[in-house]
Amino acid sequence: MSAQRRRRGRSAVGAILAGVAVLTGTAGCGFLDDLATTEAEDRPDEASPDSGAVPVVVAPDPDLPVVVAEGDLHTAGGGPLGHLVVTQGPVRTGLVPPVPGFSSTCPVEGPSLQYVALDFTYTSTSDSAAPLGGLAAHVSVSAGPGTPPDIGDVGVFADSGGDPGPYCADYPPLPTTDTFWNQMGADSVTVFVVLDRAVGPGSPDGRSDAFPTVQLRISELRWFTDPASVRRLSAGEMSAGAACSDDPAAFCAQLG
Repeated sequence: MSAQRRRRGRSAVGAILAGVAVLTGTAGCGFLDDLATTEAEDRPDEASPDSGAVPVVVAPDPDLPVVVAEGDLHTAGGGPLGHLVVTQGPVRTGLVPPVPGFSSTCPVEGPSLQYVALDFTYTSTSDSAAPLGGLAAHVSVSAGPGTPPDIGDVGVFADSGGDPGPYCADYPPLPTTDTFWNQMGADSVTVFVVLDRAVGPGSPDGRSDAFPTVQLRISELRWFTDPASVRRLSAGEMSAGAACSDDPAAFCAQLG
């Protein structure tokens, strides 16, 4: 009798467990759905495109160089000769540009100045010409429609080595056009754009906001190995800046 009860007891327990298994199998989907819903309700709201969250905008690093002009250079016949990239460095405040003879020939004071350096980097597509030749150009700057009227003169100074002569021979104003040339096969030259009254009582930190309004023009592009061997160049396809409207052979751009 006891053995029979034990067998029946085990059968009853097995039946109960089987019933639980069936119940779990048939109700599992709903149970898991309820569990997922509960977990989702317990989690904090996550940002979504429609949640109204304000996206984080990362400001560009002002110390990183900015490309202001870039394009191919072609010969007068339209053949490719090289590639030009002009990058702008950070704004420098209260200093004179590091070009030879600037302080002795230009009657402007360092504390009131701001300047940016433009690096002109040239690569040649002609391996035979690259080691010997050099790039030359006229570089001009001018105030644009949005340039503030209280920044003083906008001037440009090229440092391509050698004796450039007096920079400010016709001052005032600061020179708005300068020329660089390179006959030693170097692949870069630096040009400085200067605001002569950017720092003052009303703007002790300068007027960095004025530089993006300044217009840049690169013209009279030439490639030469010596003064008797000059090849005139023109602007080709550009990825930054554009061909000047009045001279398709020249680059026009705005500073950054």
